[in-house]
Amino acid sequence: MHIIVALLKAGKRVASFDLDLNQLTLTRYLSNRREWDRARELKLELPDHYPLTDEIPHDKAWSHRAELRQFISKLKKRGRSQKQDFINGSASGHNADLRLFILQLKKIEQAHKHDFIVIDTPGGVQHLSLIAHGLADTLITPINDSLLDLDVLVAIEQSDLKPQPSVYAKTVRRALDARQKVSGRATDWIVVRNRLELVQSSNQRQISQVLDVIRTIVGFRIARGLLERPVYREFFACGLTVFDPVGAAEPSSPSNFLARVEVQNLIRELGLIEHHESLEEEAFHEIELDTVRSQ
Repeated sequence: MHIIVALLKAGKRVASFDLDLNQLTLTRYLSNRREWDRARELKLELPDHYPLTDEIPHDKAWSHRAELRQFISKLKKRGRSQKQDFINGSASGHNADLRLFILQLKKIEQAHKHDFIVIDTPGGVQHLSLIAHGLADTLITPINDSLLDLDVLVAIEQSDLKPQPSVYAKTVRRALDARQKVSGRATDWIVVRNRLELVQSSNQRQISQVLDVIRTIVGFRIARGLLERPVYREFFACGLTVFDPVGAAEPSSPSNFLARVEVQNLIRELGLIEHHESLEEEAFHEIELDTVRSQ
């Protein structure tokens, strides 16, 4: 949500999808934002959000570009050698969603009015989610900075001499390789480390060592993410972000300021917006430490 609003604030035209059909958290976040804006007339920025819940005629859904069909076919072939087939497993239950997703993408392509498409996917690898992974120019995988959450990327076994990528990590790598073979375009895969500790601990160093090994195997880069802040949770009910005007919700506070700088630095690291205004990370870190000392 913060990435979407940052892009909109930068004057970019954004379309969005929510593929987490069980939770639809992004959809509800945007709905909260729309309602908050309607009640207060703040003129908050909103993306063009495309739902995947309506029925569509079967014969109109598969007219998207041949490139996408080739990608799906190649991805299936690359996955057949695996013990667990994420592409073919229960695929029939997702066909309607996939058809609607492709139809919506075609509408966006024909309109020629968007600079970015932001797709929120569920955790793990599902049929529709994996297709979206393979379409991405930029893939962002957020993880909490703990060995428990690291399990999504790393098959952690005490007997292993060195960390091995998880089934998810290897499956995503296959999707990105299939995309590059079909389109010739590489994907910038970024693992964002959230809930980092202010002072580096042995746990943080251990996670850094594991990620350094895994990223050379499956090919991603690492970005510093967001700390644990109540303000992020509080924003959800209003549909707001750190980039929205002061006074739109609660009054400005040091926590809100630090959160805004934190998100600005993440946006800069992602490289989606050139010359995005932000503060230096070292200065930001000093402010954080001073805040902790004063508590």
